[in-house]
Amino acid sequence: MERTDVKQRIVWIDWAKSICIFLMVVGHWSSNDNVLLFIYSFHMPALFIISGILYKPRPWHKSMLSFAVPVAFFSIINIAFLLLTGSICIENLFSKDVFFRLFHYRYGLGEGFYCGDWFLWALLGLRLFYGDISYLSALRKYYIPIVVSVIVYMSLESHFLTIDTIFRGAYVGRLVPAMPFFCLGFFLKDNSWKPWGFSVYTLLALSGLLLVMPIINGNTSINSNIYGISYSVFFVFASISSVILFELSNCLPALRFVTVISNGTLLVLGLHIPIMKFLDMFFPSCFHEFLPLAVLPICYFPIVFLYKKCPLLLGKI
Repeated sequence: MERTDVKQRIVWIDWAKSICIFLMVVGHWSSNDNVLLFIYSFHMPALFIISGILYKPRPWHKSMLSFAVPVAFFSIINIAFLLLTGSICIENLFSKDVFFRLFHYRYGLGEGFYCGDWFLWALLGLRLFYGDISYLSALRKYYIPIVVSVIVYMSLESHFLTIDTIFRGAYVGRLVPAMPFFCLGFFLKDNSWKPWGFSVYTLLALSGLLLVMPIINGNTSINSNIYGISYSVFFVFASISSVILFELSNCLPALRFVTVISNGTLLVLGLHIPIMKFLDMFFPSCFHEFLPLAVLPICYFPIVFLYKKCPLLLGKI
């Protein structure tokens, strides 16, 4: 049986989301190439798959609000942190640079104030494309041929295009390479898939496979449009790795901490960089690589508070 808590939450999804968001924090902070090779091989694809599984169409303006309000709020907090640390000056706030960094819709605009915003641009685009815009809702019926076409295109793109295309230059264009994973979530949901519950020995073998596949395919990143051997290999390997993560997550017990973090991924996305930079000011350099471990516990109570008092700031609408 699929294990859920009293509110019928899907425990393995909460765990998978929380693990992926923690890996995202590590990926944005660590300088260890082997760690980054492992993390980027599957953590964002897994989040897009989960987003596809959980996706339910709603009015487009609600989707836009659920992304825009948290991004604006946490960007303001990031700007305040930069002002306090002297990284920007008050007069900079009225410059074109700050305006573009706030929206951060494409490469070349400097570092955005909301780290990881490319994921939200792509996810919003996918939501609008597959149902939030009612005129496009019929596309949901044809997601399989659309995905096959996207995989073929992405596998061939680098052989025909040498310029910076919209799929590389604009963050909303990341919906193209992210689409097959989002739609894989559709496929799993449509077929009532849930983790099978493998034996311990099988899970150990699968964990070994999780470590080997990134070595075979090489460096990958949807954000940077890098897919190792080819996009098709990346899609297969990342999908297998994501399912392994789901299987491992299914072995873990329901915990309130994990449920809270799963509810507050937008807060973690928005605040993890200033939290780690703040901690880095006070801890010796030997602790630098371990600072991501503190991010989720620090975010816990703010998430609990906002979930009760202002869920819109967590994207809940």
